[in-house]
Amino acid sequence: MHKLIALELKRNRLRPYHIATLICGVTMLGFQYLMAAIPYMDPTEPDAELFSQYPFLMGITCLVCMAIFSILSAVMASRFLVEEYSGKRAILLLSYPIGRKKVLRAKLMLVFLYAVGAMLLCGAMIQTVFFLTELLFPICSDQLTIEVILQSLGFLLCCSVLAGMMGVLSLWFGFRKKSVSVTIVASVILATIVCQMISAATQSFPILWIVMGIATIFSLIVVLDLFRQIEGMEV
Repeated sequence: MHKLIALELKRNRLRPYHIATLICGVTMLGFQYLMAAIPYMDPTEPDAELFSQYPFLMGITCLVCMAIFSILSAVMASRFLVEEYSGKRAILLLSYPIGRKKVLRAKLMLVFLYAVGAMLLCGAMIQTVFFLTELLFPICSDQLTIEVILQSLGFLLCCSVLAGMMGVLSLWFGFRKKSVSVTIVASVILATIVCQMISAATQSFPILWIVMGIATIFSLIVVLDLFRQIEGMEV
């Protein structure tokens, strides 16, 4: 499997996705500080107190990052799968002396792992910089504890996995239509729905676990259906 993934890395450049991840990290770090400064910019805001609480701040940042990386995952899936299995490229790909499921599995793993890993790296960078500056020059009135840091890391991990799964789910729509635009539009819609569903999970982890369980079940169904579609394709 690792040889097939290495082959995919040679065939497809990841530099644009690396740049997108870096831009996202810098932008979301600025977004984090902007959210933390709201109580100072508008003290009369009814919800200003929420923005001075670390769980709420990190939760909002993770949700926005999850939406961004789910779309990035869909873009990668479009490039690595939808385009590859369309037109003349599909003829070449399906003629490889390798099991079709193995090739598809390698592509899916690459897209999923990249989305999860990139968001984890991006989120970890944001949290590290923000929490270090909070220790030196605190902006929030909330108390920074080990429990808060661990909770933020746990929420980040869950959102990262969800971003990867949403990329797989949106791929299913685009793969059936053999359309890149459908894949991306589906990812935007899915990200919007999921973010709305777990917005309350910044304070309630059980809601997040339920959403993750549902997403896992649907992701497995989608992967099995993709295997079936690939096996049924004619050269």
